[in-house]
Amino acid sequence: MYNTITFYTFIGLLVFFVAVEVYRSKFFVRGMIVEFCSSDLGIEEFVLSRLKVQLKNGQVVEAEASRCTMCMGNLVIGDEVSLSKKDERYIVNLPFKMKNSSRNQSYCYK
Repeated sequence: MYNTITFYTFIGLLVFFVAVEVYRSKFFVRGMIVEFCSSDLGIEEFVLSRLKVQLKNGQVVEAEASRCTMCMGNLVIGDEVSLSKKDERYIVNLPFKMKNSSRNQSYCYK
């Protein structure tokens, strides 16, 4: 009984992770952060950060990332990120595999 439950749990998790990777490859665009843009007002930086991201095809686009994404993802210039397109704008998603937390967290509130 125990071996059967373990086997089906393993199969379920395997199917889940394969489905997530297929979804990510189909709907997300990959790119690399090249610049952080500052706003003129400075207020919106408490909620959203604007980034310039170079896509795999060489095109540079402007994307938005929430402060939670910036902090939890520990994002810095040169990091590879995945973007989703929503209403003619790109949104940075949290990385599926989180980085080591020993890096400098300059975007997190302390």
